[in-house]
Amino acid sequence: MKPNWKNGLIIALCAGVLAAPLYLAGPVQAATVSVANSSFEQGTAGRPRGFTNNLTFGQLGTSSPGWDVYNGLAGWTVSGGGGNKVEVQSNNSSLIDAVDGNYYLSLDAGGGRNSTITQQVTIAAGTYILSFWYSPESALVATNTIGYNLGNLVSGSVTTGTNGAQVGIWTEVRQKFTVLTGATFGLSFAALGAADGVGGYIDNIGISVAAVPVPASGVVLLSAVGALFGLRRRRKA
Repeated sequence: MKPNWKNGLIIALCAGVLAAPLYLAGPVQAATVSVANSSFEQGTAGRPRGFTNNLTFGQLGTSSPGWDVYNGLAGWTVSGGGGNKVEVQSNNSSLIDAVDGNYYLSLDAGGGRNSTITQQVTIAAGTYILSFWYSPESALVATNTIGYNLGNLVSGSVTTGTNGAQVGIWTEVRQKFTVLTGATFGLSFAALGAADGVGGYIDNIGISVAAVPVPASGVVLLSAVGALFGLRRRRKA
């Protein structure tokens, strides 16, 4: 039978496509890095009552005013806040609904109560994106600032107007970073504005692997295969 160069080329290209994913995938990485209580859906141990409204964490979603101040937070180490206190808000507080779940956090729990939350996260070598959602409680820039930090990898702050942030609306904050050698890093968020009980809200914190774009050569290869199969269909027609 007479050799057909088109059939040979198609077979070669198909072999390249089948092999390509093995090349593009590289080392297997988890899609996300574990962040404990990342959306603040877990209360403090022992189910204590809040300092301001005498509500347990479980009562926030059913009892007015739907928020309270607690000494500690599951998964996080709390410092400052006039005695290591944080303010937990719920969808029942009528201020704004949580991005994820039913609860979100303010790090300004009252006069002189600006606080910081910290936890340790283990991250392998690779390129990642730190993300969280922010909403200012008021339009005053001086009282709503939240600082964020991830070891020596990420550092920044957000306040009213940052990325268009405004009262009553959640704004996503994203920052890309690269870890050269896997290690454990401190992840922290802190209230940096006036300690007056009015601050910024945060919710749904995440660390995810940054998407790796497909090389241009791979796209061209797939396009070439599609074109050849299209040619064969037209010739048969």
